[in-house]
Amino acid sequence: MKKIWKYLVEHASRDFNAGHYSAVAIFLGVCLYYNYRFDFENSILDNLTGVSRISAYFATYTVAYFVVLLSVSIFKKERSFWRMRSFWVKSILMLTVLAIDSSIPFLRPLVNKLTNSQLELWIFKLTVNLIGGVIILLPLLVYYYRAEREQRHFYGLGVRPADLQPYFAMLAIMLPVIVVASFHPSFLYQYPMYRGQEAALYLDIPEWMTVVPYELAYAFDFVTLEFLFRGFMVIGLMHYTGRNAVLAMVAIYCFLHFGKPAGEAISSIFGGYILGVVAYETKSIWGGIIVHIGIAWSMELAAFLQHQIMR
Repeated sequence: MKKIWKYLVEHASRDFNAGHYSAVAIFLGVCLYYNYRFDFENSILDNLTGVSRISAYFATYTVAYFVVLLSVSIFKKERSFWRMRSFWVKSILMLTVLAIDSSIPFLRPLVNKLTNSQLELWIFKLTVNLIGGVIILLPLLVYYYRAEREQRHFYGLGVRPADLQPYFAMLAIMLPVIVVASFHPSFLYQYPMYRGQEAALYLDIPEWMTVVPYELAYAFDFVTLEFLFRGFMVIGLMHYTGRNAVLAMVAIYCFLHFGKPAGEAISSIFGGYILGVVAYETKSIWGGIIVHIGIAWSMELAAFLQHQIMR
């Protein structure tokens, strides 16, 4: 943990600007209030269909991203990145794949047509977790090999941290928090994310045979998430925006959690900031992958045990 603390202190000492950080905090606070006061994502964005749904998500994430970068220009007087063509290409690419992955408007109707009703939810959730490999990983890897291969950072996947112990320490610190959170009704409403009981009954197989594929796909989704947020948004864009890439990523990361309990969306700001700083300093996303998958599986297990106790 000392190493991670050192990264945070180093980053804050070089990046902190009172006006900029205050502006971002106010912006995210207002957006959080609006989302949970009016149920923006669940009642508005999620009720859209087709291309309009993708466009709405794209616009939402675009606001989060560029408001933070506008604050950079106002308070830190850094404006050179606006004139870089490759900055715009990578930013639009990033926002596009994220909008498509968040909305996937054509997947549910397709699953409905191809599957039995008892298999529908399990297959849909399994596909949602795997489809990021096509929607996110494939386009970004194509871009990397066509435009940035000589940099050899592979957006953080190609660099393994010398010491993984701090990340397991972070995970250990989070475990008591997860246990406490698991007693809250909103947590138990959201988790576990696995919903394959009916599929196992319909297929007449032991439930572990639906649990294991789902949880592996769930873990894979966090690999793609870390690759996009900490890899592409921080490591991939730091050449243009420097340390400012971290807060810009944090804003979009917070928006990504708007469909989840408010406490999770708020904590994503701090967790995203820590993981973003670590990625910036180490040029690696493997620590974030370890922490994220560890937390996700711990939440699944905690919620499962709570539901078992309540039966």
